[in-house]
Amino acid sequence: MEINLNFPPKEIGDELKELKKFLDDLLPAKKLDRNVLICTWNIRVFGGLTMEWEASENKSPKRDAHSLLCIVEIIKRFDIIAVQEVRGNIKALRETMKLLGPDWSFLITDVTAGSKGNNERLAFIFDNRKVKLSGLACEIVIPDDVLEKNRAIDPNALQRQFARTPYGVSFQVAGKTFVLLTLHVLFGTKSPDRVAEIQAIADWIADWAKDLNSWSHSLITLGDFNIVKTGDPTFDAFISSGLYVPDDMQQFDRTIFKKTYSFYDQIAWFEDNICLKYTRGGIVDFRNNVLKNRNYTLSQLSYRISDHFPLWAEFLTH
Repeated sequence: MEINLNFPPKEIGDELKELKKFLDDLLPAKKLDRNVLICTWNIRVFGGLTMEWEASENKSPKRDAHSLLCIVEIIKRFDIIAVQEVRGNIKALRETMKLLGPDWSFLITDVTAGSKGNNERLAFIFDNRKVKLSGLACEIVIPDDVLEKNRAIDPNALQRQFARTPYGVSFQVAGKTFVLLTLHVLFGTKSPDRVAEIQAIADWIADWAKDLNSWSHSLITLGDFNIVKTGDPTFDAFISSGLYVPDDMQQFDRTIFKKTYSFYDQIAWFEDNICLKYTRGGIVDFRNNVLKNRNYTLSQLSYRISDHFPLWAEFLTH
């Protein structure tokens, strides 16, 4: 039987009301011409969607209509959301945009081919009532001559293109223009495998930020960098070129698995090149506020909602 996502059953509607109350208490309000709320969220395998209120155990994908309504309720609390792990099949993304309505838009990359690309895309979702595009959309590649030099003289430097091409888009809010650059660093078999890619993007961001600064434009990078923790070589590489991560955003785990410390997701910028004023940030720990009557394990929950928390930052525009 076909379902209408705009008219959920009463028990789902009641849970969504509780989720809204939780988000009201947790997050700052969106204020026109006053602030901008920026979020990054790796939504696990964000591709297909089972159009049932609760997907049965034999159905694939496990993400169902109830799960998507929870995801959308979280997304719409922000002005711009960078999403990682959007898949080749964009059914869930299309239904998300329908639920958000005509005031919202999205930009998306093509699928990254090859086994390391994992059939993934990167996306930005944004609220047109506050956020405007300012002209730039680009994917970042390393010049061949740089890679050849790395292979010849520096075995610790990046030897290949980024596994998933970083995606940059310029936005304007309240007259302030900034570029958001998002990416999903290849996890690899062990954390040292990530250092060269993280170092390369940190160096590239530093050079680009200097160019943007001449136009009074800022650069903020956000996404899943698969950083282990502060003090780890992955984090040291990330901040080596001057990227700044506020202290309060270093206090949170990034994934839902309680026994796994993680610092994977980041929002960072250069303190001497930011046209916005950072006020606060955090995560949305949705574990006790979604799909509450299903008694899922954390692993089961990760395939319905995600294994990552949304990571967010509030900036003042005036």
